[in-house]
Amino acid sequence: MQIFDAHIRSDSQSDDDLRNLAYFDTRRVVTTAHGARNFETSEEVLDYFGWLVDDERARIIDCGLEAAVGLGMTPEAVPSRRHPEVWSALPDWLARPEVAAVGEIGVWQDEASQWELFERQVELARDADLPVIATPPSGLKANMTYKMMMRAEDVGAEPRRILMTRLDERLVDRVVRDGFVAGLAVGSSYLEPKKAAEVVAQTIDQVGHAEQIVLTTALSAGASDVLGIAKTIEALRAEGVGEDAIERVVWSNAAELFGDEPFDVES
Repeated sequence: MQIFDAHIRSDSQSDDDLRNLAYFDTRRVVTTAHGARNFETSEEVLDYFGWLVDDERARIIDCGLEAAVGLGMTPEAVPSRRHPEVWSALPDWLARPEVAAVGEIGVWQDEASQWELFERQVELARDADLPVIATPPSGLKANMTYKMMMRAEDVGAEPRRILMTRLDERLVDRVVRDGFVAGLAVGSSYLEPKKAAEVVAQTIDQVGHAEQIVLTTALSAGASDVLGIAKTIEALRAEGVGEDAIERVVWSNAAELFGDEPFDVES
């Protein structure tokens, strides 16, 4: 069964890691910008965006995967100096055909500056007709997830276009019921495959469908597992989840969210 891994930080992974991802049935990935470096200026952020879209995407493709890019600023990625050039340049970057989403973004501390950063990027995604990849902080995860969903709706975003990812087992059902897309990260740093399968099976039973649920490996520095989704597929089968529902959570839901076009652009 082909896999669409909707959220990775590929720049933290080796070529061998990416090739293993492809070997174990992952076909498509979305790699996102994040606080990979200590940015001081707008120019450094924009150079990073260009490197992701051109060089890093090409590397992923060379490793046997179809790839698109998410561009955005997490709180830790904000330059230490003033950054008006980022805001003036972002619409043009988001118009690049290789860009599939605004993200990753998020509010990790309940501060006005972080809410402004988040809302401004959600508005850019709305105007560019792009989905959003949003991650809550590790602490206060439930509280900040709910607040981010409310703020996104307040600025006119469509919930079905927002992937709230790295959720825990308490949040998936609520996120789906509120009309957002629930991203469940599986692997050694996140939910173990068996637990993730239990959460997915329970959510499908509670809401009556397998839509708006997306599995990711959330590959990043540290303990990640390129086999996380593949292992979860087997665990879902053991839970008695049907093949059509499994296919939705590992491929179709993400494919519908991001579309095909960004993955068809030649490197």
